[in-house]
Amino acid sequence: MTKKYYLRTTKNCYFMQEKPNLKVFYSYRTPVALEIDGVLKVSQNQWTITTAKHLSWIDGGNKKDRLKPEEFNQLLKQHKPKPDFLKTVSMVSAMFGIMTQKEDKAKVNAQKKRFFDNVQGLNFPEDWDTLPEEEKTKRLEKIENLNLNR
Repeated sequence: MTKKYYLRTTKNCYFMQEKPNLKVFYSYRTPVALEIDGVLKVSQNQWTITTAKHLSWIDGGNKKDRLKPEEFNQLLKQHKPKPDFLKTVSMVSAMFGIMTQKEDKAKVNAQKKRFFDNVQGLNFPEDWDTLPEEEKTKRLEKIENLNLNR
């Protein structure tokens, strides 16, 4: 986990160095400012009075240079994309496959399927349980490879 750096004594205003060139400032758990390659980009306040105070701590009260919420959110999306859950599950499944190469294929495939069962929008065919283990392995590896290579 990335370390939190607190701006004051409060635990509710902090930044995290998320990439070598990216600091993300948070008010509570909400991203409110970015420092990209040393350039500070702060959102206009759209939250609470306390967050307004946090924004002033971050930018010294420089309200005139704050970004409109739409601009800030676009910048945030560009520099800090949301985690790709399907890619993460694919990586876990692939690692599990490497660690269990000598295990019973039926048990390995059943566990890998359980990983993917938690991915919203991903469905297995109704006849999944009747497929041969080799076919299950092939299909599971195809899902893993597709998501790890995109």
